[in-house]
Amino acid sequence: MKHKIIFLDMDGTLYQTENDIIQDNALDAIQMLKDKGYKVCAATGRPLNQMKLILERVQFDDYVLINGSYILDKDFNEIGAYPIEKETVEELVQLCKDHKFGLMFHFGDATYIYNDFYPMYYFCKYCNVLDSLFYDQTQTFHKRHRVFNAVIMTKDKTSLDAFMKEHPNLRSDLINVKTDGFCFDIFNADNDKSKGIDLVLNKNNMTWKDTICIGDSTNDIGMLEKADIGVAMGSASDYVKSFANWSTTSTYENGIFNAVAKILKEEDN
Repeated sequence: MKHKIIFLDMDGTLYQTENDIIQDNALDAIQMLKDKGYKVCAATGRPLNQMKLILERVQFDDYVLINGSYILDKDFNEIGAYPIEKETVEELVQLCKDHKFGLMFHFGDATYIYNDFYPMYYFCKYCNVLDSLFYDQTQTFHKRHRVFNAVIMTKDKTSLDAFMKEHPNLRSDLINVKTDGFCFDIFNADNDKSKGIDLVLNKNNMTWKDTICIGDSTNDIGMLEKADIGVAMGSASDYVKSFANWSTTSTYENGIFNAVAKILKEEDN
């Protein structure tokens, strides 16, 4: 086989978020890859604590979590981590207090709402992660633990835009879910899934030439562009698809199975 390792996005790619479904033929496709000797890895915006429902059905060889900022091996040992600087975290907390933004932090293996509890609650309910959610009314958990990602909700993003302009060390990604206003992921500016994948490839003595990546969203662009084969889901925007080698069908239309079947057919030739 030409390639050795494949990285799968979760939400909108392998996982149907709103109804907690992984298609049986997608699981079959993963097993087909493993039987052929491929390493199958997760590359997701989710922290480990929000992977529970997925891990009940499939286990991965390595985990690129929180958009490349928290990387674990198959036994959940840390390979690498890129947390947000503590001073910047404090500034995010103050911003959200001052402007009454909804705020939630991912700490690698824990997620805490800091304010705007119910909007964040409904967001997490949509993502099927309520059982991994905690509420920190004191807003102090970040003082003792590393923060890898902030989720901010706001109806008026003018103040957030100004904050981001003053903090070029951060980037914001719009989360495409139904919310009352805007919902953003906030990360280190130089973090993306491809940075986490680099660590996994180094650990396995592999390169991007050995790599296949499948994803559907803007946070997948880096890995789709760098992979020897980058596959966009059918539901991806034309912009995201422009960074991939080709597209498969959507997650509702057997997208993973169709992509893997095509890849294995070409690899066998």
